[in-house]
Amino acid sequence: MKELYKKGYTQNRELSWLRFNERCLEEALDESLPELEAMNFVKIFSGNLDEFFMVRVGSLMDLDRVAPESQDPLSGMSPSRQLKQICKNTRYLYYKREQIYEKVRKNLREKGIWIKNNEELTDREREVCFAYFRDVLLKQVSIRFLSGIDGLPELKNNQTVLLGKLDEGYYSIVSFPEEMPALLALENSSTGFVGIRTPDVLMEFFDKWMLPFQAKEKLLLRITRNAEFREGEEDELLKADFRLQIQKMLRERSTQPPVRLEIRGDCSDSFRTELIAKFKIPKKHCFTTTAPLEYGFLDELKEVLPKATLRTLSYPLYTPRSTPTFFDEKVVDYAKREDILSSYPYDSMMPLLRMLKEAVTDDRVREIRMTIYRLSSHTRIAEYLAQAAENGKKVKVLIELRARFDEQNNINWSRRLERAGCKIYYGSESMDDYKVHCKICQVVLEEMGEKRYLTQVGTGNYNETTAKLYTDFSLITYNQQLGKDVSRFFKNICKNRYFEDYKFILAAPQGFKQAILQQIESETAKGKKGRIFIKVNSMTDPDVIRKLSEASEAGVKIRMIVRGICCLLPGVAKRTENIHIVNVVGRYLEHSRVYIFGSGKKERMYISSADLMTRNTEKRVELAFPVIDPKVRSRIKNTLLLNYMDNVKGRRLDSEGCYRRKEVKGEPVNSQQRLMDEQI
Repeated sequence: MKELYKKGYTQNRELSWLRFNERCLEEALDESLPELEAMNFVKIFSGNLDEFFMVRVGSLMDLDRVAPESQDPLSGMSPSRQLKQICKNTRYLYYKREQIYEKVRKNLREKGIWIKNNEELTDREREVCFAYFRDVLLKQVSIRFLSGIDGLPELKNNQTVLLGKLDEGYYSIVSFPEEMPALLALENSSTGFVGIRTPDVLMEFFDKWMLPFQAKEKLLLRITRNAEFREGEEDELLKADFRLQIQKMLRERSTQPPVRLEIRGDCSDSFRTELIAKFKIPKKHCFTTTAPLEYGFLDELKEVLPKATLRTLSYPLYTPRSTPTFFDEKVVDYAKREDILSSYPYDSMMPLLRMLKEAVTDDRVREIRMTIYRLSSHTRIAEYLAQAAENGKKVKVLIELRARFDEQNNINWSRRLERAGCKIYYGSESMDDYKVHCKICQVVLEEMGEKRYLTQVGTGNYNETTAKLYTDFSLITYNQQLGKDVSRFFKNICKNRYFEDYKFILAAPQGFKQAILQQIESETAKGKKGRIFIKVNSMTDPDVIRKLSEASEAGVKIRMIVRGICCLLPGVAKRTENIHIVNVVGRYLEHSRVYIFGSGKKERMYISSADLMTRNTEKRVELAFPVIDPKVRSRIKNTLLLNYMDNVKGRRLDSEGCYRRKEVKGEPVNSQQRLMDEQI
């Protein structure tokens, strides 16, 4: 397994991810997109790249220090070789982003929205900028003069600063407060908008600011830091109050070792060399660009544009469908007749929200149980849980505090729920170090003297914001056999018992992966009659990849929808010829995970929180839930088939790991738009 790459049908995880992110960037070139949505894809690409360097590049740099001879089993590449190729590919992506940003900026200008660069300012606009610089910005920013580059202070993660190299050996650094606006409006009316990014205003008048010194060079600079735990830190977190230790880790994250240096502005080779030495960062990890380093200005632009203008430059407003079929009865009573499926964002979260709201006052309800990985900052879900506890119901909530970049939000909600009387469990308190990533909510009722279960499972987080942006499935069922399995599962994970078997559900880290492998083997035994259909966000697990290749060699027809990282290469002669992989990048982020094995009456379907990544199959607590209701199964499968046939926003992955446009034969299929239209 360590040399799976020699089989010729796998690729490196990090390089696969970079290709996916390039795919996101290229969406900005779609001429059918409204202009602000096109710019948003540039922003998405940039945010993705920030996180990639913080997490993946940071991990590889750590690995290169402690195990430089190690090899990636899917590509045979050492850490240093991966880092070299990552930086080479990223440098090309920086160039590509510059070209696309300018193209989208030009398109916005043609629609009356002009985000100017300094050299494009008129004399009158420059006067306005100077007045804003003098009267507003100078009161907000902080400036330090330094006698040498060694005096440069530690910079926070992804903090943009203005740095100047002055005469007489001096330097100056200008720090921006977080509350400083990112955009200055120079003109804003129903006929158009003219503005400039605030950092550019500071750059424009930097020379006047430095008098009596003369600025030899000036540039905007940003440092990206490693966001991973240092070796041994996670164990230390488990020795004291967990919330306090997580907060300590968050503070330390801002001063972790740098993994990337970004420069915007003219920078001499000598100055760049000084900066690289100061931040102790490899030269290849330094990137110079003409595009903005941050894209917060886009959100501010949307806030200040007239509503009529904003509508013409954005996606048409879409309101998720409310499910009207059980407005006149409680969710639990409707679920006794048939399962309730919500397909986000095409359906609203109303069934789940009503399920919780009704549980607050329903005299039959004895207990509410829930796992939480990510919540929105303002959420009715947490408020209903708190109300239920305050109303005398038992409420047990397992919160994963280490949901990356949502740690502080989860800490805040854990305290709010605890104050309301909820019993709080933490998914990472055990030394086993398994993040709890599954999504389950269960209401325990007493009816006719018996304990009954109303169970909800989902593929995505309980986040009311992302439910409007991500595609996910949520299933509510009154099936008591499945409910008992989930009840036992929840009790076990609250006690850090992760290695248990269940009758119906598949749970990681114990049984999920083994069950998936067995299902693949079962289809492999059928040869050309075998069928596998999988939709996931990422595919990296070597064991699953090997089994899928064996199934392909046996003639099994395998269809996959993989949104992001895919280390399995389809269409490789004699290895993966029967595997076809597509991805869809559109208005919504494809996020649901579905596993289908077999066909006809013997078809088995699961919805899951788990991707086919080793971290999910072996290092996280995940759940795959069998879908039994025929109507629900049909709707899920039809949704997947539509995604698979998408020839507008869909691409096929080839045997070289590149995304290719699909040939449009007959009617164009935009799966997300089609699903939106069906719900209207």
